Amino acid sequence: MNEWRDILDDLGPERMLHVYDPAVGLQGVVVVDTTVFGGMCGGGIRMLPDVSTNEIKCLARAMTYKFCSAGFPLGGAKSGIWAEPNLGGEKRTVLMKAFGKAIKPLLQSGLIIGADIGTCAEDLALIHEGAEIPFNYTGLSLQEKEGEPLENHATGYGAVVAARAASEFGGFDLRGATVALEGFGKAGGGAARYLLEAGAKVVAISTIAETIYNADGLDVRGLLAARRTLGDKAVSNYADAQHLDSRQLYTLPVQVLIPGARPYVIDRETATGIKARVIASIANNPITAEAEEILFSRDVVVVPDFISNAGGIAIAAIDLLNGTADMVFKVIDGLIDSNTRQILSDARREGIAPRRLAELRAREKVKAAAKASSPVNFEQALQALQARFSLQGLVDQA
Repeated sequence: MNEWRDILDDLGPERMLHVYDPAVGLQGVVVVDTTVFGGMCGGGIRMLPDVSTNEIKCLARAMTYKFCSAGFPLGGAKSGIWAEPNLGGEKRTVLMKAFGKAIKPLLQSGLIIGADIGTCAEDLALIHEGAEIPFNYTGLSLQEKEGEPLENHATGYGAVVAARAASEFGGFDLRGATVALEGFGKAGGGAARYLLEAGAKVVAISTIAETIYNADGLDVRGLLAARRTLGDKAVSNYADAQHLDSRQLYTLPVQVLIPGARPYVIDRETATGIKARVIASIANNPITAEAEEILFSRDVVVVPDFISNAGGIAIAAIDLLNGTADMVFKVIDGLIDSNTRQILSDARREGIAPRRLAELRAREKVKAAAKASSPVNFEQALQALQARFSLQGLVDQA
């Protein structure tokens, strides 16, 4: 009866709202981790049949850490809807509008929502329509680059930026390095594209069903082209590779591992078998706390996931400031490269696992904001964003 108390700690979450509408089959949850930064909070909506409240809670906390690490005064939040991600047509429309109606009070009080696994920008518009709240969104993430929306590029690109910086700490150059990539969806496809541009050799890609592996390298361009029409079947149909179990991806003989799916896929047992020297994640919370310590003891360079996968919030921030698509990659480069180098350098000097150190620093920011007599308001948050990302300078260069 009181199991929900097991997911509380000294920071939060502040609020958990479960919503249910049997008429349309809606079952959902919103977790607001904290609103100490002037009442504003944000995070994506995940739609999967096996999502859990605890998963959403952990993801909401990861968003708090992500915003704190990026210097964005915003609290974390996350939402979940129990449904198949490929639900389409009128059923999807009705479900999203019902969810919007159910969470209207949270949207009115400062919740900012984004897309996540199983959802997209069109869903966000329907949710706001259901809540009868204007959707103040310019469509930046849907602007096309090389035939795909910008949102398909940003998170994967950020993970590659982090991997490039971390590789120097691992004693090698990303150019020519072997990489195993988990996931081949929007973010995974983006990572594959920019790994190729960085000169890395992608030797393994996994989906929920399987892993393909070729030590000499995969045809990334061919896979990306096939993915546009086949989705995950582009991986299943790939001929020039070994087809392995999906979990074999984590222990392949590669230099870089990029987790890109669900939380806590790398546990104690998996961590002991990892051969990669660098891990830079697309996924949120892919590694358990115990596994983080094991990897640190083995001198595996692990970039905190909420630093390596911050590309998505960079798009959202630039959108809020009426920036352009050209600015996105400049901001991601500066933000993720500098944050990666800083936390890895500090962690090495202090003899502490990077994620643990980054968490401690983020928690200090949350506690300091909670004690502040005059919390940051939304306008101040935007000013802080502009200063943090040096967007004025980018505008002047445009």
